[in-house]
Amino acid sequence: MFCPRIDLHRHFPQYLDGAAAPRSVERIERHLLDCSGCRARLVRLREAKRLLGALPAADAPPFDRLMARTPARHPRRPWIMPRMVTHFAADALVAVALFAIFTLLYTHTASARTRPFDAASFRPVSVAQVAATEDPHVIVSGVVSQLDGDFREGSHRFRLVDPNDGRSFVVCEILDGDPLSPPKPGSLVRVWGVSRYDASPNHRWFEIHPVLKMEVVR
Repeated sequence: MFCPRIDLHRHFPQYLDGAAAPRSVERIERHLLDCSGCRARLVRLREAKRLLGALPAADAPPFDRLMARTPARHPRRPWIMPRMVTHFAADALVAVALFAIFTLLYTHTASARTRPFDAASFRPVSVAQVAATEDPHVIVSGVVSQLDGDFREGSHRFRLVDPNDGRSFVVCEILDGDPLSPPKPGSLVRVWGVSRYDASPNHRWFEIHPVLKMEVVR
């Protein structure tokens, strides 16, 4: 019968040698009254001790002679990963990180495009006031004009001119994949979007990027 009382088993050798503490002796003997497994274990230990005691004593060889027979151990060389494997692992790690970043950005962009538009955080400003406003969420109204010369940036950009000041304008950009289309030149439109300054050398203008919503007034 198996007994899990390991706290008592570890004191059995001292108990057989008569070297156990009185408290340990009392606990062991009280336990042996009800545990046949531990009684059998103690009998086996006593028999093993008796057999060991009956064996003739053997002379141990001198320590110096024993060590002379033992071959010297060579230090184990640490395993070094081949350079090609480390380069492959590094490239694979970079590829996995880039794929994860791309997935997060794509998921965020896709969810932003399918999210219902909320115009509560946008406030109307004139085209001339865009440069002075600190609120990036703006509603701007103006007349659409063509992008001539340096303003030609593709079919997704158009210029919005202040109807009261022909010198003031902002460039509006529609992101690829959005269902919005650039309005016809000469039309009056109202645009909801994010205002920012484009400081690239061939631009240096304020723009609405991206355009989030657009309404043709006339």
